[in-house]
Order: sequence, then C-alpha cells, then structure tokens
Amino acid sequence: MDALPFQPLVRQSNCSIGQLTPETGTLLAYLSSRFNYLDAEEWREQLLAGNLLRNGHPATADELLCPGDQLQFQPRFLPEPAVSWDIVILHEDQDSLVVVKPGNLPCHPAGRFFNHTLWAWLKQFLHLPEVHFCQRLDRETSGLVIVAKTAAAAAQISRALHSCGAVKEYLVIVHGAFPDEEYCRGWLYPDRDSAVRKKRVFSSREPCEVPGHCESASTYFRRLAGGASSSLLLARLETGRTHQIRATLHSLGYPVAGDKLYGLDEQFFLRQAQGQLTGADYARLRFPRQALHATRIVFARPGREPEEYHSPLPADLQLF
Repeated sequence: MDALPFQPLVRQSNCSIGQLTPETGTLLAYLSSRFNYLDAEEWREQLLAGNLLRNGHPATADELLCPGDQLQFQPRFLPEPAVSWDIVILHEDQDSLVVVKPGNLPCHPAGRFFNHTLWAWLKQFLHLPEVHFCQRLDRETSGLVIVAKTAAAAAQISRALHSCGAVKEYLVIVHGAFPDEEYCRGWLYPDRDSAVRKKRVFSSREPCEVPGHCESASTYFRRLAGGASSSLLLARLETGRTHQIRATLHSLGYPVAGDKLYGLDEQFFLRQAQGQLTGADYARLRFPRQALHATRIVFARPGREPEEYHSPLPADLQLF
C-alpha cells in the first residue's frame, strides 16, 4: 500500500446472504461475481489466509452457501490504487467543514478503496468522530465537498442545499463547440443499450417503458470559452441527480472530456476496469480524468448568514 498521511484503519466488511439461485455455486464463485474488486485468484488467496469467516469460522473456497449465512471479511493487507492527497480545507466551524477534493480521490470506501478515501482522511488525519458528506463527488470529479460533523448538522445542511436559494455550480470541459447557452429539463433513466449497469441517459421526454426508474433533472449550461473542438462550460444544477451533468451532456452530443463512461466511447470505461487503457486512449480522452469540477456553492442555514464557497479550475484541467 502507498504511504498514508495517517494511521490506517482496519478494513472489515460484513455481508448477510439472502436468497440464492442454482447459479450461485461455491463461496469462491459468489465472492468473485458479487465483489469483483478482487478476481477469483485474489479471493482464493484471501480465503487461504483465513481472512474471510463464514458464520464465525474460517471459510474455504469450495463451500456452498446457505440463506442467512453471515460473511465477515477482514484482510490483513489489501493493496489500494494510488490517489491524490492534495486536499484543501476552505472553512471549518463546530458543525461542519468545506474542503476541496482533488480529482483522484473517492469520497466513500468502495471496492478496493478503503483507506485511500476522503472519508478515511477525515477520520484519521483530522480525527473527526463522525463524517457525513452533505453532497458527494465521483472519484474523478474535483472540487467543493461539504462535510458535517454530526447527523443533525448533516440534515440541516442537506435541507439548505435543496432549498430554492441554494446554488451549486460546476466547471466542465466538453468535446465540441457548445452553444452559448442551453437549459436542459427532462429525465434521467437507466441506459438499456449500455454494457455498464450504472450508466444513465437523459431525455426531454419521460420514457414510459421504465416506470419507477426515472428521475427529473434540470441543468443550466453556459459556454465560457472554447473553440471548434472543445468548450469550457459553467453548469448550474437545479436538481442533484447521480451523473446528472455527465449523462445530460453525453445525450446532448457534447461528452465530457476525460470521461471514460460518458465520454466518446464507454469502451474506455471497460478497458480501464481491466487496467488496459493505452497511451492512444488517453490521447483521445484529452485528460487522465473527467474534466468536471465543483466550483461554487451557496446556501443558508437557519439563523446564519448565507455561506458562499468558491474553488477555481485546478491546474490539471487548465486548457483555455
């Protein structure tokens, strides 16, 4: 594991087995398909090391699972991908703090990422007993993140961020010559044509074939600079949906530069998952990460003056 700027936390994951299918197979097969941040051989090594318990006892690869089984995974050592620790604290008070997250750092633990997260840094480097993200950014998105120190403060700030007077703005670089202005109001829903389950698509019309899976989404875009091949935009969110900016721009025909999933070709995302991105791929992407930055947040908590925070476009996204 890369050197950490803090004492590492011990990773422990718990899982309760629900309904099984005939295709579930052995414990090794289940782990490899359900938790694919490790491949079959890596899971076999963890099992041989005794790092996975089934109902409190060391498990073996060929065991068959039963509904209600309890799995506990506590690896002694699990390498994590390299990240950036260039975190800047803009503001801190007794209830919250505002930080600028770099473009290669997850907020929450997920998959291989555990200690290499903003959450772990806040817990171990700043020694926060509780960490509540009031809005989250994707791993490759940089910019402003508001962190509450208690659940009560998180609820208060979240309400303020969803009030009509709140402002959430992003800077984003896209492929192509974007119009001067564009207001996009429509719907986000799963992309049935994608090989990636989490990918979404934007449409101005609500699709009738995916009831319950649609979310309304509204975004205002303004072109700040650019030429024929690329544009720098200001994006102001009226709603806050997962992948809202990226999916909307992709559906408009102006994909975000550096975006492996919503960019020029989702094959970049699939190759990245396999560690197979090439130099030619990065040349087409234009940036090693998605060119999206949370630049400005304005909100007002009850009994306080309005708060405004700003973060300029970082050096790794300077193009214009």
